[in-house]
Amino acid sequence: MGVGFTYFTPQQLNNARTFLNTAKSKVGLLEDRIAEARNEINHWQRRYDGAKKARIIIQTVAQETQRNLEFHLSHLVTTALAAVFPEDIQFVARIEVRRGKTECDLKFSEYGQEYDPLEGSGFGPVDVASFALRVTFWSLKKNRPTFLLDEPFRNVSPDLQHKVSDMLKMVSEKLGLQIVMVSHQEDVNVSADKTFVARKEGKVTRLEEL
Repeated sequence: MGVGFTYFTPQQLNNARTFLNTAKSKVGLLEDRIAEARNEINHWQRRYDGAKKARIIIQTVAQETQRNLEFHLSHLVTTALAAVFPEDIQFVARIEVRRGKTECDLKFSEYGQEYDPLEGSGFGPVDVASFALRVTFWSLKKNRPTFLLDEPFRNVSPDLQHKVSDMLKMVSEKLGLQIVMVSHQEDVNVSADKTFVARKEGKVTRLEEL
């Protein structure tokens, strides 16, 4: 059998070299693009991992803030109720997410049984809890306000009005609030720093400090 032999002209060899060099260049470009794509994927993977970690941190902080707020609300309102009423009335604030919205359930609790504050406790405890809730929310702000109250405890029994006065003093000192209150109940002012009596003389109303 004879041995085959193929002859390439110089031009054909040059063309082959050019083709190989072009192919190598294309392979190099593809490898560079693959490397860039991998770097881009790694970059976005790191960002995704960072976002996941940030989300976990935010959720953890939000849950801790929620627990602190629940405790802050429950503790201060329960303290105010305990300062006025002989019954062991606990105030429970529970923050829940329903239908994508954050809601806060407010309950009274006695002997382990929770119930709606407007049902079964009378309006005296509701007056005290309502006041304590307002000052609790305001106490979360940096600028502590002056509270102007008009007969806020009208539903509290007259024999407990002096305890309301003690409770107001405690809340004022504990939260650094100034409270100005108008009331027809004489016993509610026993712990006040200053007391004024309004006397109407004809068309003129005068204030006298006691």
